Amino acid sequence: MKTASPAAVCAGHKAFKPHSTQHTNFSMSSHTGSSPNSSSNSPQNSAGFRSFSFRLLLGLTLAALVTGVFSGLGAIALHYVLDFMQELTFGQAEGHHPMVTDGADPARRALVLAVLGPFVALVWYYLQSGGRRVVGVKSQIAGATEEDRTPSLWRQISHSLIQIVAVGAGSPVGKEVAPRELGALAAGRTSNLLERLGFVGADGAALLGVRERSLLVAAGAASGLAAVYQVPFGGVVYLVEAMAVGLSLRSLYVGAVTVWTATVTANLVIVNEPTYPVPQLPLDATTLTVAALTGVVLTPLALGFRALSQRAEKLKAKDRSLLWRIPVAFVLVAVVSLWLPEILGNGRLLTQHTFNVSLDAAAGGLTAAAAVYVLALAVAKAAVVVLSLRFGSYGGTLTPGLALGAAVAFCVAALVLWAFPGLGGVPGGASMVFYAAALTGTAAFLGVSMNAPLSALTLLIGFTGQGASAWLPMAVAVGTAVLTRWAWTRVFGAKK
Repeated sequence: MKTASPAAVCAGHKAFKPHSTQHTNFSMSSHTGSSPNSSSNSPQNSAGFRSFSFRLLLGLTLAALVTGVFSGLGAIALHYVLDFMQELTFGQAEGHHPMVTDGADPARRALVLAVLGPFVALVWYYLQSGGRRVVGVKSQIAGATEEDRTPSLWRQISHSLIQIVAVGAGSPVGKEVAPRELGALAAGRTSNLLERLGFVGADGAALLGVRERSLLVAAGAASGLAAVYQVPFGGVVYLVEAMAVGLSLRSLYVGAVTVWTATVTANLVIVNEPTYPVPQLPLDATTLTVAALTGVVLTPLALGFRALSQRAEKLKAKDRSLLWRIPVAFVLVAVVSLWLPEILGNGRLLTQHTFNVSLDAAAGGLTAAAAVYVLALAVAKAAVVVLSLRFGSYGGTLTPGLALGAAVAFCVAALVLWAFPGLGGVPGGASMVFYAAALTGTAAFLGVSMNAPLSALTLLIGFTGQGASAWLPMAVAVGTAVLTRWAWTRVFGAKK
């Protein structure tokens, strides 16, 4: 698991929709349920939190630190599982070879993925059969039932591990859901532990009420994401925006402590380097223009991918049929990978391949075969991600969406330069157009597909290790994508 390294949200502002495997919404400000660790007589402020006290601050700090440590340890465990599976499948791990398919035996990697399908199917079927269920992050945050507040420890851990096993072998979905689930699990158990140890407020009620517990669980989920990718700032923004906890001193404090602790803990093993080693994007007229156009062009495609993946999640097989659906999906992915190996895994291969092709264009120019190959990868990647989710696989769409954004933007740039070759004479040349399109396209596509533009922007800066010169072009790409989405939904939504 090679891993690298505010939102303008006001009080009373509508919560952003969180991006998760279940594609469901949860707003901290709308939760009105109760739980055993709350008291109707507990003093609360207008946001529903317990009134501030030194005792509460101490309890939240302790809970955030403990959650962060266990979330970071969970990220380390998943890192080792991913490395092991990649060594088994490809003969090398991405920590040492970012393009793990380079030099790998095609027959070996296809065989491992195909053979693994029935095993993965059996595990997921068992975890969801006989009335059992896997509790998602959204449900753990809401804590509506006792099972949501205290899900089965072994079932949740098994569910997270099998996701990484599948992705390490080549399953095409994202790996980010597993660390988020482990982080949420750690936060929930920490909250329960404080209650059992007798941590109470001045009024005698449980120190962490419903709101505090929900905030801690959301912070745990965000810290898992930040730990595996070593993106602490992106993790805090993700908590505020994508996890919909809202912007407040309390959420920022709990989030910062939890995310920082998890990131530092995971950094004991997971190196703090960019996930995608690419050059710095300069700030000039070329990059700004390409970024703006990229945001406009990619938005409809990102909306389409979001709709398809959400529908696949809604119709996800959870019954006995997944015993044959998942193996079939794995075999199909294995067969396609014989010709298009970069579709394997969570999307890193496709993203890095696109960046590499963009940069190589400076040396010998871009051939039609190379552009068509990237287009074929984008189409195939989108298809296998949606198919895998529909057929019962669990995982995310964050990194697949990132990969699709880079590939599609690159293909659009290639088409434009083919139609208007004179545009290659801009400062930086054609290679800068390709690279700027691919890099800013990741942020634009991801911001729309996960409906969290600020999270997409900060995560991408962390993933690629970009400096200040790249911030404005990437922000322009995300901003134009958000405006285009607004216009698109206004025009086509009104026609429905």
